Parts: sequence; structure tokens; C-alpha cells
Amino acid sequence: MRQLLSEVLAHPQVSAAVATTRVAVDEAIGHRALRAHGPTLALESSLRGARASAAADGVDITVEFLRSGNVRLDHPGRPIVQAALRLAQEVPVVENIWRRSPVQALARLHVVAAADDEVLRAAPDAAAVGRPRDAQSAQLLQALAQWIATDSTTPAIVMAAIAHGQIAAEQPFGTPDALVARAVERLVVRTRGLDPRGICITETGHALIGRTAYQQALAEFRTGTVQATVDWVVHCAESISAGAREIVAVADALIAD
Repeated sequence: MRQLLSEVLAHPQVSAAVATTRVAVDEAIGHRALRAHGPTLALESSLRGARASAAADGVDITVEFLRSGNVRLDHPGRPIVQAALRLAQEVPVVENIWRRSPVQALARLHVVAAADDEVLRAAPDAAAVGRPRDAQSAQLLQALAQWIATDSTTPAIVMAAIAHGQIAAEQPFGTPDALVARAVERLVVRTRGLDPRGICITETGHALIGRTAYQQALAEFRTGTVQATVDWVVHCAESISAGAREIVAVADALIAD
């Protein structure tokens, strides 16, 4: 991991993506609309993030439909949408736990994501909700948590991308890991100081490329090569940038009104 990370951080594509994303995020978190509309923008980011996360899992509904609360009980994508919404609400709640113990926070996020009865029935073992599905998965989560807790030099964008990739690709819980992984990406960006108020919609770009391309990118990331990891980090950086631009557009509209 250490050697791979060193090569990834030294790659010019990663350096450029990190720099570009920081500019986009700085524009969003420095927007003058935050002074008067901060809570509104944070709520909008959370809602739009949930919509985008669900879309990355194949359930693409409009943000207006999601905002209305009319996700019917018979809607085929309801479990995914509701899990994405619960996770979006949980991210700011679990932030302090994440700072102290990433493993504990990961368990909490999985419990929240899998709280729906239909999600539980899809799990290999409902009693294991909130726990890794085997010893190898537990080892992966422990290593990931230790890295997050002790590495103070890796840029937030790179750490968020790798944490997201490892959880989504390796599926340490069994279900619904990808939703948890995207919540973790947002948590890292928030707690590492890049976007401390959680304004940017980090999930935007994952939805924009479509489910098939997203899964292909994860499959490549799982190979563990330097270039595949670089490509994944660049994709995640572009997703954060897209989310920053999206919230800037929302903020501009608030001021215009």
C-alpha cells in the first residue's frame, strides 16, 4: 500500500486533479451565499448527494421527486433511495465518531444503510449487519481505518478516493457497500478540512458517468495497478469538482432569488 500510494501521489495526473479540485471546492466554500444560506445549502448538498449516490447504484430519480418525499412503497428502487437518504443524514452525525474511531463509524454507517427490511433480507447474514463479513474483510477495514487515523500528509481527495474504492470494490460488509463507500468519501473530504461544512456534492460525478462506467472503474481499481489507481483518483477528483460546481449553481440561484 505504501509503495502504491507513493507512486500515485507522485503521478502528474493526480497532482493536477488535486489542484483543480481544490480550486473548485474553494470557490464553493467561499461563496457569499453561505453567509445567509449556509444551512439551506448544506441540506441541498445532502439531498442531491443522496440522489446521486442512488443513481450510481442504478436508481435514477429526480431531486424534485426525492425532495417531495413521494418514494412509494412499491417503487422498485425504494430501498436504495431510502438507504442513500439515511446515510446522507448520518454523515454529519457520525463525524465526531469518525475522528476518534473510523472502524466504529464504518460499522454505524453500515447499520444505517442496511436498516431497511428489504436490504436486510438481501444480506448473506442479517445478524452480521454492522460487522465485516469475514476475517479478511475485518483486516481490510482495520488497515483502512489505521491509515486514515494516522496519515496526516495524503491529500483529502486522494484519501477519500482510495477509501471509497476499497470499500466499494472489496465489499467488506456484503451489502450495501457502495452506498457506504460514497458516504465515507464525503466524510473524508469533510473531516480532512477540504470541505469542513460538507457543502460540495461529492457524489455528483459518480452518477454522471453512469452505473456501468462507475462499476468498470471500480473493477479496474480493484486490480491494484498504479495506473488504475491513478485513473480512479482522477475520476473521484472530477466527481468532487462536479459537485462543487453544482452547489455553486444552487448558491447562485439563491442569491438571484
